[in-house]
Amino acid sequence: MAITLNVAPISFNDASIDIEEFRYSEDRFNQLHNEYRTTHLIQRSEDRIQAIPIRKDAKTAGGRKGSLILSENLNVVASLANEALYRRLLERSCWITGKKPITYLVSGRNLIEDCLPEGTSLRKGLSMFARWEIDFRIQNPTGENPYVALSINVGTAPRISYSCDKLLQFGVPLTGYYVGRANLGRNPELKPRFTTVGKVTGIEDGDLLQLDDLRPGEDSPSLASKLYLEPREDVLAHCIKHIYGEHALGILERLDKRVSAFHTGPEKLKRLASALESFQAFSLELIEGIPFTIDQFLTNDINNDDLTTIGMADKPTFVFAYGGQKVSLYNDNGLQKYGPYSREGFSPSRPRICVICQASKKGQVEQIVKKFLDGIPPVEYAAGRSFEYTGLKAKYHLLGCHIEFFTTTDDSVEAYNRTTSDALRIHGTGQGAWNLALIQIDRSFRDRTDHNNPYLTTKARLIGQQVPVQEFTLEALGLPDKRVVWTLNNMSLATYAKLNGVPWLLKADRPIAHEVVFGIGSATIKEGRYGGGERMIGVTTVFTGDGNYFVSNVSSAVPEEDYFETLLDSLRTTMQNVKHDLNWQPRDTVRLIFHAFKVFKNAEAEAVKQVMSELGDYNVEFAFVHVAQDHPFLLFDKSKKDGIGYYKKGRLSPERGQYVQLTRRIMLVMLTGGAELKQPTDGLPTPVQLILHKDSTFKDLTYLAKQVVNFAAHSWRSFQPAPMPVTVFYSQLVAQMLGQLSSVPQWNPDAILNRIGTTRWFL
Repeated sequence: MAITLNVAPISFNDASIDIEEFRYSEDRFNQLHNEYRTTHLIQRSEDRIQAIPIRKDAKTAGGRKGSLILSENLNVVASLANEALYRRLLERSCWITGKKPITYLVSGRNLIEDCLPEGTSLRKGLSMFARWEIDFRIQNPTGENPYVALSINVGTAPRISYSCDKLLQFGVPLTGYYVGRANLGRNPELKPRFTTVGKVTGIEDGDLLQLDDLRPGEDSPSLASKLYLEPREDVLAHCIKHIYGEHALGILERLDKRVSAFHTGPEKLKRLASALESFQAFSLELIEGIPFTIDQFLTNDINNDDLTTIGMADKPTFVFAYGGQKVSLYNDNGLQKYGPYSREGFSPSRPRICVICQASKKGQVEQIVKKFLDGIPPVEYAAGRSFEYTGLKAKYHLLGCHIEFFTTTDDSVEAYNRTTSDALRIHGTGQGAWNLALIQIDRSFRDRTDHNNPYLTTKARLIGQQVPVQEFTLEALGLPDKRVVWTLNNMSLATYAKLNGVPWLLKADRPIAHEVVFGIGSATIKEGRYGGGERMIGVTTVFTGDGNYFVSNVSSAVPEEDYFETLLDSLRTTMQNVKHDLNWQPRDTVRLIFHAFKVFKNAEAEAVKQVMSELGDYNVEFAFVHVAQDHPFLLFDKSKKDGIGYYKKGRLSPERGQYVQLTRRIMLVMLTGGAELKQPTDGLPTPVQLILHKDSTFKDLTYLAKQVVNFAAHSWRSFQPAPMPVTVFYSQLVAQMLGQLSSVPQWNPDAILNRIGTTRWFL
């Protein structure tokens, strides 16, 4: 294990430097920035503005003068180092789009140019460039010796510099796509940044674009010559298909390979090392006369031990029976051997399932449903290795299934609506309620708007009647057995969970009386990006320490300004349920761990404390953990240079469960390793970043990291580990589904306040 982190410390000689301070106001900040930005670092520090002269000939800015010692103000050192590198890159005419972090494009090298067939000329208005991101942050893994370090990352970014009128001349359809314009920001030396204006709904007189879902303050129609398509990879591909014609597919295939190369471990590390070497060659100064240098990337190899806090979480142990006697390190093998955790008391043992499908595809659907329920013979997936999917009934120890088919006349919303009505006429009658609905959909449904999507319409109506739904496509399941065996296996797992079954739990030591893990998320509901009437829904999922999905709670949809109070009420209700059902007693020790995919604000931490103070006399520990996917850090394991398997996937990827501590409150954790990747082009997996809120009273970050690793292996949506712990992953799935369903006229948000809201209906 030779771990390298894409972080390089900086070295500088300590010194005392001059500084001027002002009371913060936005107007004062803008005035100082505009007047002194070429000679000073102008930055906000809480309720103050700091003006630090970086040149010896800088004039005074007129603030309260003082001084500070660099080694005692590393946040200032980080800002000065960022400013120095930013200015050096400006001198080199880099295409810089952001200052903190420094973000720039290598605009002299269009990756599309290398993908063109011979004789095809480059259309310079369509581009794919390398995109670099550099940041300076304070690192402090031991809590005793903080330092400032540079992080470097590289990826790709599309650009579409043809105006919309030019694209129309090329024959590129614009209807349904969002457009915008480039605007200058606070720093005029930065390249303009794209700002979305609205979505194209039509074209008038050849050069006027009709727009809806408008950004506030924008008008429709607008001149096509003044607007541009938003620079996204799928939009760039759309333009390439229409502009390059018969050559487009070949160009896109080659471009995909070029872009994928930026994400493979060896190629990415090579690029980062080359960039680091370039930055190290620069002559850099924090301020004039105080130079600094950039060291090598942090590593724990034999010749160096910069990464002092590094470890590996144990593989989670899955439990398949009450009392913890039947366990396995592998979830699927354990299920095959022992059956599901809820095997003994599961109901309904003979679920009633309605199948809704298109009449023209009923025969194919019947074949798929039979495989799904009864299984398929063993299939060989590698030399000498085979896998048998035994079917929903056998694998989850069901006594049988009652199946009834309902067919639609076509793939329209109206046809699916009529057929859903036929199925619901039987639901709840003397024939019994449906326990599950299987819905055959087409992959093309995903390209339809939410309100015109037969799947969402059908799902909205069935969930409204408390019937969970499992969809499938013939495109995915109509293939040969060896291509569908894993999909059927995952589909049966999610289906059993939707039927309120418990496939397995996690083996967990119980160091205290009660440990409860909460996932907190939210869904934003509005029509389009800028539609009026924006509302927020709070989502809370609750798990006990062994991973038992205890309860979920979804707040009412409210205006954004009322969201926090509504979430607080929802949390209060959830806490009361947990307290009652888990039989908390006065003076019990209770540990509450909160996971969220957004930064915990101080007010949110205080709110949780307030809720707990209302519940009674308990010895309570709190941990508030932000589980972040968006950060600049990467981990490389040079001992994994050959990758995994025949196709060598995951080269240089650390194993799942590897963790590295950056500060007392920040840790990187690998939730996906090379073994979990599907193919080599998936590239290098990125760790999640755990950020422990400063008000947490439980501070064992290693314990929390290991728990996150366990909970990421605990998804009942797939046998593969999830990219996030299920606390956050489930909350995100709920929020995503609520956002989609909110656009469907048949949807009643009160539906999930009933029984189905306590199930895994969203998997």
